[in-house]
Amino acid sequence: MILPVLQGGATGCSEVTSIDIPASLAATSDIQYSPERFPGRGDIKELVEQILRSEGVPREIAALVWIESDFTVGCYSRMGAAGPWQLMPTTGRELGLKIDDYIDERYSWVASTRAAARYLTHLHNIFDDWSLAIAAYNCGPGRVQAGLRQGGNTFGEIELPGETDAFVPRFASAAEAYVQVELDSDKLAVVWVPSGFDLRLLAAETDLSIDMLMDFNRSFLMEKTPAEGEAWEIVVPVEYAGEVFNTAWAIDPARYIVKEGDSWSWIASAMGVSSEVLMGLNPAGSLQPGMYINIPESQRQPVNAGYVENPQFIRYTVRMGDTLGEIAAGVGVSSREVSLWNEMSPGDTIFPGDVLLLRRSGSSSDPEPAESRPTLPAGDEIDIVSGGGRIEHTVIEGDTLWDLALRYGVSIEQIMYLNSLENNILSLGDILVIIPE
Repeated sequence: MILPVLQGGATGCSEVTSIDIPASLAATSDIQYSPERFPGRGDIKELVEQILRSEGVPREIAALVWIESDFTVGCYSRMGAAGPWQLMPTTGRELGLKIDDYIDERYSWVASTRAAARYLTHLHNIFDDWSLAIAAYNCGPGRVQAGLRQGGNTFGEIELPGETDAFVPRFASAAEAYVQVELDSDKLAVVWVPSGFDLRLLAAETDLSIDMLMDFNRSFLMEKTPAEGEAWEIVVPVEYAGEVFNTAWAIDPARYIVKEGDSWSWIASAMGVSSEVLMGLNPAGSLQPGMYINIPESQRQPVNAGYVENPQFIRYTVRMGDTLGEIAAGVGVSSREVSLWNEMSPGDTIFPGDVLLLRRSGSSSDPEPAESRPTLPAGDEIDIVSGGGRIEHTVIEGDTLWDLALRYGVSIEQIMYLNSLENNILSLGDILVIIPE
């Protein structure tokens, strides 16, 4: 079997032309993007560009990931969109992505980028204009076609939803900045591994960090490839590609074989599980080279833990005046636990607009009386937004909550919630936190 690896440009592809969006659109954006504020990693940026190139799509299209998810693979919205390209479940499935309890390919850098590229190519084939294709990506091709039927031929001439009217100029600004981004980075490779394969075995069998491996492959919700199919793609640093491929196809896909010098603590650490859980599943006691040990279920928080379809977690948007301790007390846990759930340290500063994952608690063991805890809104009442970045708006004469909500494409309730406003009265000079959708 040959080693299938994606690294560098695809062969047989002609040079892809740039997008044809008028430069003047960038100047009208309500959010101005700059290369210095690019949030992504160089290795992921290069991987995304390679996949776009292989699909015949201009690399500037990667700027969509910037405005949709801030190059954050775990991003999700209150409307149900998820992953770096913010694909809805129905759209993702229509584009061939697998979405179930074990895998959600919207969170795969490779699969979601490939799907988004093909969808955008389809939209560009319909409209023969990238600004209209980007508009259709945001509001749907039907809305754009309806606008064209009402009169006009270009983006600025047709009537579209207010959100889309803001989205396309934002993309133009982000694309203009994106092509100026220069980052040094290591290279990544995409290799095939067997179906039904526990990815944690690769960390134990190679020097690859389990945290690094899973950060690159968050779409595998249980840290395993699905049982169906012949093989699945994973992303690894290019220097590990050959070793990972050979190891994956040579070992037992579900059990670890003990090596000379192994210990329970080392195996547990390599696989990202606790020694107690590992030993509880394998009561043999002492380890002997050549013996097989079973691997417990994943203890890692899945990337979709805070997604609306996961009932175990709620999403809490930080408001002005919140502290980590108060938020933790509201669900009956310690600030350390909240920190662990959100991959941060207890001393990290939180800001209005930050989104925290909180596990629902059915326990009453917390000694603090319930009436003394702050009341947290239910998960479906929290306005989670993404795509525009965090804005601090300074109130000027004439500003109203209604006007600001229309300008930034958000709800009045979101502005009041994020800024702990009790009424609609604004004062000159007030700084309001807003997160455009």
